[in-house]
Amino acid sequence: MHPPTPGRRPPGRAWRAPCAAALALALTLTGCDFFSLDPEEEGGAGGEANGQAPALAEQVEAGDLPPLEERLPENPLVVEPVEEVGAYGGTWRSAVLGIGDWPWLGRTVGYENLTRWNSEWTEVVPNLAEEFEYNEDATELTFRLREGLRWSDGEPFTADDIVFAVNDVFNNEELTPVAAQNPPTAEKVDDTTVVLTFPEPDALWAGHDLLQYQLVNKPRHYLEEFHIDHNPDADELAEEQGYADWVELFEVKAGVTDSALTWQNPDIPTMNAWQVTEPLADSGRVVLERNPYYWKVDTEGNQLPYIDRVVFDIMQDEEVMLTRALNGDINFHTRHFNTLENRPVLADNRESGGYRFVDLQPGEMNTAVISFNLTHQDEELREVFRDRDFRVAMSLGIDRQSIIDVVYQGQGEPWQAAPRRDTPFFNEELAKQYTEYDVERANALLDEAGYDERNGDGVRVAPGGRALSFTLSVPGDFRPDIVDSMEMVVGFWEELDVDVEMEIEERSLWQDRRENNEHDANVWSGDSGLMDAMYDPRWYVPVHSGESNYAIPWAQWYVSDGEDPRAQEPPREVREHLEIYDELLAEPDPEGRQERMRELLEVSQERFYAIGINLTPPGYGIVAEDFRNVPESMPEAAVYNTPGPSNPEQYFIRQ
Repeated sequence: MHPPTPGRRPPGRAWRAPCAAALALALTLTGCDFFSLDPEEEGGAGGEANGQAPALAEQVEAGDLPPLEERLPENPLVVEPVEEVGAYGGTWRSAVLGIGDWPWLGRTVGYENLTRWNSEWTEVVPNLAEEFEYNEDATELTFRLREGLRWSDGEPFTADDIVFAVNDVFNNEELTPVAAQNPPTAEKVDDTTVVLTFPEPDALWAGHDLLQYQLVNKPRHYLEEFHIDHNPDADELAEEQGYADWVELFEVKAGVTDSALTWQNPDIPTMNAWQVTEPLADSGRVVLERNPYYWKVDTEGNQLPYIDRVVFDIMQDEEVMLTRALNGDINFHTRHFNTLENRPVLADNRESGGYRFVDLQPGEMNTAVISFNLTHQDEELREVFRDRDFRVAMSLGIDRQSIIDVVYQGQGEPWQAAPRRDTPFFNEELAKQYTEYDVERANALLDEAGYDERNGDGVRVAPGGRALSFTLSVPGDFRPDIVDSMEMVVGFWEELDVDVEMEIEERSLWQDRRENNEHDANVWSGDSGLMDAMYDPRWYVPVHSGESNYAIPWAQWYVSDGEDPRAQEPPREVREHLEIYDELLAEPDPEGRQERMRELLEVSQERFYAIGINLTPPGYGIVAEDFRNVPESMPEAAVYNTPGPSNPEQYFIRQ
């Protein structure tokens, strides 16, 4: 898929939903292709839904639930089914690996923000907010909510909920002791209009799901009872319920710093398509059932979701999950067991297991990225690592094709830390530079750079006499393919007379050493290869204080404005590189932001901060044959929140 460039809109202009929906149950909007995954496909074949789910219709008939027209907003969001209008009923069966796997819940049944990605991952579109607009310098972002939205308990969802989440929760130092970078403040204009104001420009905020979802799962009417600013007796209430104070009680109810807690509280109202009835725990299962006040409809006016309930079995072992998948016990899944190694057995078992594959276009741009620590505490080693010729030589000394053949079964291609081809940001020179295997040239570069002398052990030495000897830190409990590929890399580097010891470290230790600037060189997977390259350019410029592994202290300086005691001020040329990203953040026009991003990557090519190995090959997920309206292909990335933008609320089970 080669996504089209979003159309240019003048800065500050509001983005409105492309068409409106009426309240009548016979609503027909086939002319509106909002969220269409394939606008050439017909969306009405087999229309078995009839206004609302039968169970909800029974509740309306019994007087236990308001009529549908009173539960929907004035302008419901219209979702065009991928294949056809679906049928109500059935259970979506999936799985999670313990409490820590809560993001899979968010990706599948929790992807509802003020704005969201379109399915093709080319632009940000309205969602709970019917309209949104930036001011001229991207320091203010205005959202206009859909009129008549309701939480799953029937209470109105308004601007008050957003103001509460921003000002009373995330700008409260007791609830959020570690403040977010560039935190906004919120101001209510009216019940459906709220303005976020940022200390510094942030034109990416409207598309940054990792920030947004926390603002639409904090119902004020439910949570204010536990907040000291709204209930002076909140501490006493906490003590009665066995908690130390109101902060601890609020955290348990709302999951401010631990998002897993939001899936462990079945009482909290939601705006999602399904609501929790059996919460996330250490074992057992998570169960969610249809939200009767869900605010989306299909193209024939039928209220979504089609599926009655979703069940996630809680497992502790990926092998058990794989067995369940092979047995046909999982309807749809794209995590954990869908590895390169497992693909043959899953492929062979498709007919008996009753499932098919869907293609995943990986956001990951590299199977492994090697980072020399450009901010190393040892001055001599730091000088070596900052020598670009040294890094170029080490890159030329890697036989990537051998790694691809041996470790990745021939899948992929030699690639640096660079965006993938199917993005507006593809830079071929950045992606392919220094990926050829050329030991002779590598050795010549090292000689010319002043590393032509050897010590008694035959190891090259720097002009000051420091041996080119260092440790490559590898997280041992992360991905076996990275360990295997790095073993080969160390072997190739021996041919350059560079002494490298590979040290496999427990993951938490590896992370601590990285964040405390205690590593020589390390390796991690290469995220941010699609549109996430712009939202999280960790490998292209040092902006991520936990993930820009080649210069964590530079990133700490950037995100803290130099206030972090661990920070190091970057050299002038790096500061100028960071300024390009600041310009991007201040650009409200989507096309203008993409232009800034391309400029940033041209500089990244010159800086050559880190070394890549292999372009991550396409992935796959499994879908049961009777599980319909799932697209045949979708992006796979944390920022995209796979499969959320494909609209799981329109998935259905064909009877």
